[in-house]
Amino acid sequence: MDRIMRQWRSLLLLLLCVVGSSSLLLVSSQTSSSSSDSCTAALAVGDLIPFNTTGLNCFQAWSSQDFILRFGQDASAGSNVWNFVLSAPDAGGYISVGFSPNGGMVGSSAVAGWVASGGVGTARQYYLGGTSSRSCPPGQGKLSLSTGAAAPTIVSQGSRLYLAFQFSGQPRTDLVYAVGPAGSLPGTNGFLAQHQYMTSGTITLPTGTSGGGGGGSTSTGGGGGGGDSDDGNEGGGGEGKGKHKHSGGDGDGDEGKGGRRTSPSSSSSATASGAAGGLSSKRRHGVLAVVSWGAMIPAGVAMARFMKRFEPLWFYAHAGVQGLGFVVGAVAIVAGFRLDGEDDVGAHKAVGVAVLVCACLQVMAVLARPIKEAKARKYWNWYHHYVGRAAVVLGVGNVFYGMSLAKEGDEWSYVYGIFVGVCAVAYLVLEEWRRRH
Repeated sequence: MDRIMRQWRSLLLLLLCVVGSSSLLLVSSQTSSSSSDSCTAALAVGDLIPFNTTGLNCFQAWSSQDFILRFGQDASAGSNVWNFVLSAPDAGGYISVGFSPNGGMVGSSAVAGWVASGGVGTARQYYLGGTSSRSCPPGQGKLSLSTGAAAPTIVSQGSRLYLAFQFSGQPRTDLVYAVGPAGSLPGTNGFLAQHQYMTSGTITLPTGTSGGGGGGSTSTGGGGGGGDSDDGNEGGGGEGKGKHKHSGGDGDGDEGKGGRRTSPSSSSSATASGAAGGLSSKRRHGVLAVVSWGAMIPAGVAMARFMKRFEPLWFYAHAGVQGLGFVVGAVAIVAGFRLDGEDDVGAHKAVGVAVLVCACLQVMAVLARPIKEAKARKYWNWYHHYVGRAAVVLGVGNVFYGMSLAKEGDEWSYVYGIFVGVCAVAYLVLEEWRRRH
């Protein structure tokens, strides 16, 4: 009976880790689906946008920042009005899209939007006359933006921002996209802080009002120079405001205040014209890192620690889980280094490389493992144990650090923290039982 109880206690940690990993993946997938957007899915906030979004063309405008752009000509007969909806993660800064006469940032007319901590959103037009905040005055630009109920608006839902606006006249096909620094929202003067990331791209305008034939592409890189241009659409500086999960409604002139619209709901049935759908590159990197360095590697260490009574099952389980975790972790690190436009993650990358080095040392140590009777086996065990523990501590810590950098929402950190806490308690209980027996 005592032997059976010891076996069941040894399996307790493995069971908890498996259940915790399954829960983590389930909640993570639910969080991703609720806070992501895709051209293959209907527009989640179609009923909160002040114009008809049915049949808009859709493509992934900026993969590393998960920008999705929907656009199309208004379906009204003879209308020369164009509708745009830019969807992006809410990272605590502004998002913007500009229409450039030359492919560069300077000289563009842009629409930027943000949501303050109180849930109040603001969307405004800017003329990008230079690279400083003062050279990009709010309320100016060459887009003939709609006003009143159809003024530019921004909707926040599911950790994403949806910047919606329409204007009359033929759009320029060279676009620039930008993300503002987190925590540096415009003040009462409306001036934008210098962007944190930017890129440029193009769109292909559809041939008719049916929405077919449109698309777009993106090329990474900074905006170039270029002056003003006299052609294009001269217009006033449209401006709109919205509230959290609500869109612009009853306003006068160029400014509309938030309120839920009661117009019939509409959704986008557009087909993706570019790379679309699924997890973004950043989220794929995060999920792979959590599964490997954050769950599988610690579980493999626990197997070696508490399952040695199941000879030789413990060894094959430990080696199999660690080997698979190492492969998935290496893929996660490669995916992380392939992300572009990330300038503030140097420490995160350095810790990731350190974890990978520790893992490689472990693999090489297995190939050079001495037999049990050898005198060097004791020193090999010390090396193997402590390098492995260092890899686990660094890996788990880097997962938390990566979640904070991603700004995906606190729920990811909460779920993973609960998972780590449950495993830590189980580890301590089993370690105490192991010491006494």
